Amino acid sequence: MIKKAIICSLILLFVLEQAKANAVKALPFEKEYRVALMLPFCLGNPDKWKVRDIMADYYEGVEMAVAAMEAQGLKMQLTVLDTKQDSLEVIRLLKETPDLAQYDLIIGPVYDNELFEVEKFCSVYNIPLVSPLRPYKKTLNTEFPLINCSATDSMQMYYNGQMVANAFKNFQVVLVDDQVKASKTYAAKQFKLGYESILNKPCTVVDGKVTTVASVWNKKDSVLAFFPNKSSSSCNLAIGLSASLPVIALGPAEWLAIDRMNYGSLNGLYFYDTYSVPYNDTTYKQFRKQYRLKYGGDPERYTFIGYDQFVFFSTALMAFDTRFIDQVLNKSFRSTHRNFQFVKRGNVYENAGTNLFYYQDYNLYKALWRY
Repeated sequence: MIKKAIICSLILLFVLEQAKANAVKALPFEKEYRVALMLPFCLGNPDKWKVRDIMADYYEGVEMAVAAMEAQGLKMQLTVLDTKQDSLEVIRLLKETPDLAQYDLIIGPVYDNELFEVEKFCSVYNIPLVSPLRPYKKTLNTEFPLINCSATDSMQMYYNGQMVANAFKNFQVVLVDDQVKASKTYAAKQFKLGYESILNKPCTVVDGKVTTVASVWNKKDSVLAFFPNKSSSSCNLAIGLSASLPVIALGPAEWLAIDRMNYGSLNGLYFYDTYSVPYNDTTYKQFRKQYRLKYGGDPERYTFIGYDQFVFFSTALMAFDTRFIDQVLNKSFRSTHRNFQFVKRGNVYENAGTNLFYYQDYNLYKALWRY
């Protein structure tokens, strides 16, 4: 009887200890996350004012994101480190920042020589590393998550092809590459590969002059004419094409910055870009209001980028903890300035997301119904 009582007491003690251990181990949304933000603020170096201004804009977005996420329950210890655009300074920071090896996420630095030093550190301690502004190629054969928020130009064109294939499934897609032969890039090839990796039908490539869209149109399906080139001649060709045929012309956002453009002629044209914040959008208006209350003036491009990235990664940590990247893979998440759609390519994760929008009466509208 005594032996039975002792056994019961031990079982009860074990259960209580397990309950205590489970209580100590916080769920992802209850945990306080430690995040390091490493950017080249270049404080004390007046010659680097252009870089510092961009980083300041980005950091303002980060501050607004942290405030917004803390209101939703985020617990975060954010450590901001100035890399001074110097790899030796990065090495010093990695050595001297207390407990950095126990951090949950490192965002930055920006430049390759600095990222190389942080990559070595993260590979040892298995910390997810985010390259926020430039694509970075992994140099070490290790399994820690390296996450690029942008892709190279050639891969982005491949992803544009996939985006068009998903958004315009029932269209005949024709790529118009009107550059002279000596100036042609891999854009047409990459787009075609991306498009045909999604749909089991060909993407026809024409020069728009000798071989035209009209000459290859099957007279049955609606037509989308995709333009990879940023020149004014390509833009004029697209304007003429959309006026003469039942076709949607889709071109790069750089067309909107062409000098002496008659913007009324752009009505109905579609555009693609990795950055777009339409000023008439209600989200933009609300963000601008909050920004003015906090900082004054209007938010800049990198303010939106910093805000969106920090909201995304904070939300991912709260939902899935430090192994979040495998949970968000191949899913699309809309943000203020672009979509986040991370894919795995080789030993890195990179953002394949872009924007699709159209122009009408001097306003840009996101074409959300196409997704």
